[in-house]
Amino acid sequence: MVYRIGIVGSDNSHAIAFSQIANDPNNPNHIPGFEATHLFGLDQERNKEVAQSGKIKNIVSDPREMVGKIDIAFIEFRHGGLHLEYAKPFIESGTPIFVDKPLAANTADARKLIQLAREKNVPMTSFSTLRFTSMVQELKELFKAHEPVFLSVAGPADPGSEYGGLIFYAIHVAEMFNEVAGHGIREVVAVAKGSNVISTLVHDKFLGSIRTSPQIDVFTVEGEVGKAYVARKLGDEPYYRNGMAKIKEMLDGKRWPLTAQDMFEPIAVIKAVEESISNGKPAKVETLA
Repeated sequence: MVYRIGIVGSDNSHAIAFSQIANDPNNPNHIPGFEATHLFGLDQERNKEVAQSGKIKNIVSDPREMVGKIDIAFIEFRHGGLHLEYAKPFIESGTPIFVDKPLAANTADARKLIQLAREKNVPMTSFSTLRFTSMVQELKELFKAHEPVFLSVAGPADPGSEYGGLIFYAIHVAEMFNEVAGHGIREVVAVAKGSNVISTLVHDKFLGSIRTSPQIDVFTVEGEVGKAYVARKLGDEPYYRNGMAKIKEMLDGKRWPLTAQDMFEPIAVIKAVEESISNGKPAKVETLA
């Protein structure tokens, strides 16, 4: 079976990356079984650029025109504040959905998306593809095999981003932390100096941290278990391909590849970071339940 993809949101570079992986058999990251067939975006010139680069045949003026013609919707807008609005018609129609990072710009929208997908029994997932990099998976296995002591994840992010502030890119480090540690972060203590942010995360099992700055140009992870210490930095990997493989697993098996709490908690963590910076004191991390 070939799964037909409708891409909603053309401003994101991921719209091109995912459509090329789906449509170009010569692409080194190509995964058979997908075809990006439809595209919607808010900028017509950008739509034409994405459609040409990704070999997408149909540009629509209303995303609802895709319903019944696609097998999964990819919500690709850079600003997470648009995701609930544009995902809702697809979920209500029973169309499986992938919401690119971040799932939402705030916990209220994230909660609504998850609840609606549950109510309609629609396969849904949302993730940063950096969850599936070798460095994150290595630390995940290490933390499973040994008692964890400390985990730190760092990467680029700008609190002043026009795409929703800190969450637009800091969601990467929060998701990488979640992939290694699992959910269970209860409290955050965050400090900012200019655009540089460091946050201590109080997890059920250990303490950790996430660090972000516009001046950081590479993602890194560090973990300690017992007397073992591992530090890794992101290399050149096919993380978009790994993400597409997870989406195909969801469609084949008709089940969510991530739990609802694992999708929700990174959003809640970043919002707690912002709250802690604003108030100058620890902030509780909201839970889905």
